[in-house]
Amino acid sequence: MESLRRKLPSTSSLFIFEAAARHQNFSRAADELNVTQPAISRAVHAFEEYLGQSLFTRSRNGASLTPQGERLAQVVGRAFRDISVELDSLTRLRDTDRVVTLSVSTAFVAHWLMPRISGFRAAFPQLELRFQLIAGPVSGPIDGVDLAMRYYEHPPEDARVLLREGCIDICATSILDAARMGQAPRVYLEGIADTAHRDDGHAEAASSHSLSFADYSIVVQAALSGQGVATGWINIVAHWLQNGLLLPVCAAPVTLTERFCCLQVTQSAPQAKAVADWIAVEMHKDLEAIGRKYPHLSIEHMGVAPQA
Repeated sequence: MESLRRKLPSTSSLFIFEAAARHQNFSRAADELNVTQPAISRAVHAFEEYLGQSLFTRSRNGASLTPQGERLAQVVGRAFRDISVELDSLTRLRDTDRVVTLSVSTAFVAHWLMPRISGFRAAFPQLELRFQLIAGPVSGPIDGVDLAMRYYEHPPEDARVLLREGCIDICATSILDAARMGQAPRVYLEGIADTAHRDDGHAEAASSHSLSFADYSIVVQAALSGQGVATGWINIVAHWLQNGLLLPVCAAPVTLTERFCCLQVTQSAPQAKAVADWIAVEMHKDLEAIGRKYPHLSIEHMGVAPQA
């Protein structure tokens, strides 16, 4: 079969014809293709001369298709639409290779990931992160993502256990003395009592100035702003403990029964596994750094070592 290229006067002939046929106006076709109207007119005329057929009937109001032009326009238009659909499909496949979508809490993104996002970009310069954010308790169905961060007392077999979670009361430097004397207000996460994860069952009386929020990210931000004492989940507040913007109020951390886990939903995606590996490594670095600064929060003391 003779190649299509040999049946055309130039490689741009079909693009010019398709635009002119769709608009039935050479000026609008010229605007779309970023050329002059005379250039469109000359190209269409050359195409007609090459085919030996009139494709357009010119008039002051534009250019209407002849029967021959109408037939060709239908075929070319259909082919261009099919090509466009296939190109979109290939582009989506390309983007899929460059995107990892995570189902995570807003707190994890704001207080764990954002402080180290430059490190992520250095490690994965071609990769884009997208998020399915959870403001409240980290639970719910997992769908349409590559990775999901969840808490489990009994992790499923396909879950990667990052650490056994621990928590400790935290506050800003400005209220540390008041916090240690039990005179600072509390900042709560709605629906989760302060005593819920305390092995000793001791509760502290809530101050009349206490605050509560449905989003743990705001709880941590309130603590950073000196608004009160909050329960700090180690995996979320690690960065702020390291740089001293948040301080442990007491030397009695609580090791929880829950495990902080990562589930890789798209098992065949190597980039998703690479991101999960990076999170695990960074989390282990966090715990080692915190342990050096606060020995009572060390991996050995709390038994929260990440698992590979």
